Amino acid sequence: MLRIFQKVVFLVLSLGLVTGPALSHGPVERKAETVSSTVRLFTADVSNGEVVVVDMPSGDVVARLSTPPYIMSLGFSADYEHLFAMRGRNTDRDMVTVISTGYFSESDVRRPPYVARTLTANTPGGVRSGHVSRVGGRDAIFMEGSAEIVVLENQDFTGLDAINVRRYDLAGPDHYHYLEAGDHLYVGHLSLGMLQILDRNTGKEAARLEQCPVLHGMIKDEETARLFFACQQNIMVVGTEGEETNKDLARIPYPNEQRVGAFHRGVKGIYWGFTEGTIPQLYRLDASQQPYAFTVLPVESSIRQGVSPDGEYLLSLSRAGILDIRSGDTGELLNTVTVAEPFVKEYHEHVDKAILPDIAVAQGHAYVSLPHQGKIIGVDLETAEVINEMDIGGEPTRLLALIMTPAS
Repeated sequence: MLRIFQKVVFLVLSLGLVTGPALSHGPVERKAETVSSTVRLFTADVSNGEVVVVDMPSGDVVARLSTPPYIMSLGFSADYEHLFAMRGRNTDRDMVTVISTGYFSESDVRRPPYVARTLTANTPGGVRSGHVSRVGGRDAIFMEGSAEIVVLENQDFTGLDAINVRRYDLAGPDHYHYLEAGDHLYVGHLSLGMLQILDRNTGKEAARLEQCPVLHGMIKDEETARLFFACQQNIMVVGTEGEETNKDLARIPYPNEQRVGAFHRGVKGIYWGFTEGTIPQLYRLDASQQPYAFTVLPVESSIRQGVSPDGEYLLSLSRAGILDIRSGDTGELLNTVTVAEPFVKEYHEHVDKAILPDIAVAQGHAYVSLPHQGKIIGVDLETAEVINEMDIGGEPTRLLALIMTPAS
């Protein structure tokens, strides 16, 4: 009996030696990994450090990508092919996770997203309006801990190649607010209270404009090429062309004690100023009218603000869970819709992680992340109707929308 068993085992092993390699290493059918969606949403889940990816119009969660917790900011590359997830300052190691979005600017093929590479950094920053900064057309990361701009000369994140970089030294470690115009880089320093102007080609300092304490927030007016930097007591207007180049041209006082911490771009040279936390008002600036002056737009206990990409719609989410849909020109209230339960906790962000709800707009729809309910809500901006209610769990905070359809 034992001999029969040994013969059977020997026969099986022999067959395995002959057929095993063929079975385990033989050709398999390759299947296309393409996907079909019109808009892809990326949101940071503060509960666990994931980036949750949702494809529209289906509302399906197509990926949960693990990143070092906890995310502070999300920003697309210039071509939208990569998303940079920047970790908050909650540990002694700083990280930037680079995600392939599945969108390819030179192809109609759309694929699932994945983590391409994670980079160590030194207090990374520079994300504004859903994009990382750009220097001379190249994506860049501001290293606030080491006082430098790191420009990414190539984007070979998905392979084994090294990433070539170029570096610009800054005046000192700080929190920066950056704009580029002409041949110069304009870097606002929050704590140092000044604007450092660098020659883009050489990296050398060309000028400094001071007396701008707690500089936080900026925007560029394309019509005049002037830059607006938000200081503690006023807005500093800086010229970038002709005789105005690198000059402090004007100061715009605030109408009351609320300062500006950031801007949204409306239409026809209209800019909307706001600040962190829950606010009772936004400031409206018409850059075509001089002398410059703010007017006040009262809003109902606004916890988050946003605009459509074309600036036609100004959006304000209240602590009561109501989304105001307003004109991006005048601020006139066009419609309202309830999208959430009231926000009852205190929501004040520090630099360790994102905690606030967010608003992203694409193809006539506003998407609102609700960390206190674990949901993303989709709203039709024309009808003010809720068209999607996506229960993704966790605590979704930062939210970006990527249009996946080819440009017409």
